[in-house]
Amino acid sequence: MTGIKKTLIFSILITITTLLSIFCSTKEPAPSLQVKAVFDQELDSLQQIVDEEFFPAIQQQQEEKLRQSFLKARNQYKKIEYYMEYFFPTTAVFINGAPIDEIELGENLIQEPTGFQVMEELIYEVPNKENREALLNEVRKMQLNLKRVGRYHAQYEITDAQVFDALRLEVFRIASLGITGFDNPTALASIPEAASALQGIKRTIQQYKNNDKQVEMIDNAISYTKQFPDYNSFNRLDFMTKHLQPISKSMDQLRRDHRIEVVSGASAMTDDAISLFQKEALNVNKFVGNHTEYISNEKVALGKLLFNSTILSNGGNKSCVSCHHEGKAFSDGLVTAGSTQKDASGKTIPLLRNTPTLAYAGFQRGFFYDLKAGTLEDQALDVVHNKHEMDGSLEEASKRINHNQTFKVAFAKAFGAENTNANPWKIQHALASYIRSLAPFSSRLDQYMQGDHTKLNEEEKAGFNLFMGKAKCGSCHFAPLFNGTQSPLFEKSEAEVLGVPAKADTANAKIDKDPGRFTLNPYPQYKYAFKTTTLRNIAKTAPYMHNGVYKTLEEVLDFYNRGGGAGIGIKLENQTLSPDLLNLSKKEINSIVAFLKTLDDQ
Repeated sequence: MTGIKKTLIFSILITITTLLSIFCSTKEPAPSLQVKAVFDQELDSLQQIVDEEFFPAIQQQQEEKLRQSFLKARNQYKKIEYYMEYFFPTTAVFINGAPIDEIELGENLIQEPTGFQVMEELIYEVPNKENREALLNEVRKMQLNLKRVGRYHAQYEITDAQVFDALRLEVFRIASLGITGFDNPTALASIPEAASALQGIKRTIQQYKNNDKQVEMIDNAISYTKQFPDYNSFNRLDFMTKHLQPISKSMDQLRRDHRIEVVSGASAMTDDAISLFQKEALNVNKFVGNHTEYISNEKVALGKLLFNSTILSNGGNKSCVSCHHEGKAFSDGLVTAGSTQKDASGKTIPLLRNTPTLAYAGFQRGFFYDLKAGTLEDQALDVVHNKHEMDGSLEEASKRINHNQTFKVAFAKAFGAENTNANPWKIQHALASYIRSLAPFSSRLDQYMQGDHTKLNEEEKAGFNLFMGKAKCGSCHFAPLFNGTQSPLFEKSEAEVLGVPAKADTANAKIDKDPGRFTLNPYPQYKYAFKTTTLRNIAKTAPYMHNGVYKTLEEVLDFYNRGGGAGIGIKLENQTLSPDLLNLSKKEINSIVAFLKTLDDQ
């Protein structure tokens, strides 16, 4: 055989071998495709539980079995919660949304709630024909929603970057919502459900190579929940700092190891944040409408100058700082401030509502107690023009400012040399920019969460755990802002109907006459509803509630401990605060107060 023939035969053999290796080998699917397949399996399991266990238990009126199958279904849902919330957010509301009506003001539509939380209320009521029929109807709606997800999911394409973003947000969701009882206030199964959510995260992480460290950390967290399953005594502070935060950090490292880029998601958190409490975890620019409203140091400086000046009021005798004192966390210490107007006898008319803190106001989706303003710019406009507050005019103020050299220089720095003249919008925006800057995140709690575990004593730690657990404060005042803007997406600022009395009287209590949101939007659900304000710097902002009725934090906690207005004899059909007693002891109340004082900025 000639050398040429040998070479030719050898080349053919190499080619055949290469082709066989290509066509006969099984290429491992991309991790994101594996994750997608895992979701399909878990979704099928959820559908099976609902169809074959939960629904028949209701039909057959097997009360114990229906509760067990309900909890089983919820735990199964928690395994895919991260995926549902990220890729199917609208459907996630139908499956596990809050049990309150959603009102679309612009469309004048009322969306009645549906899903697990509505079912929970029905299940834990005394069973009767009516509520069991309602329960069956709820399950039928869930069956349709789950089938819809399955159909649409077949068309979905997801990326590894999205998967890691969804997992990151789920860890935050467990910390801020999952372990607080937010979505199961009656069953109080938050701790085992947190374990289920972690199991879902674990199974997803396992689709990415070199995951041993992350899997071990998640297993340890799950073991912790099984070791301490009791809702009231669970140590949420330890769970967050010793388990959830390290898991989040480690998952981020796994993402980096796989060279997966961060994705710009829907959350208002910075795209690479790994803790709710890290410095600059929140991006204040994500709370504004567009890039023209982004914050800058120059806008902040101009806003501070305007905030402290009387130039905005037509009388030249009132400024923003007249009612918002820095030493009181930008509140004023009064029950209500005095109006610029006087009554027929010459007496100053008091304003309707207590002056709220402006600290952390930039991290909200609605402003004023009745949420009448959608932006801080709108808030500034309202306050300046309100005859009872500043009794001013932005048009007139602009004229005065344009004759003031100090302001002209500041406006040039903020808006450019060609924009030295003031106008109403620039004034509004500068004031809003300054208020957005009032968020140092420097409290002792922040420092503790960032690693300095000398910052809280044992009573304060106990108070945090009570706040986030037994007392259920954290299910309305969401960490890390401790206001009504729900993390981890921060899409909406909520209002609640608490039944606040006109006077601090528990024997003959009467509802405060201020109808709250109802004045502007006369839906029955909004009567006596007020925005859930931040508790940061709460020790500096007494008195409390929209009408300043309570002078101390102890009084406020006594009100909540009794079940709000319902507990002191005020009957409201639309009270959103649970009327159930919290059964907090005096020692526990003192511990919560001690914790609340750790929210003061240092």
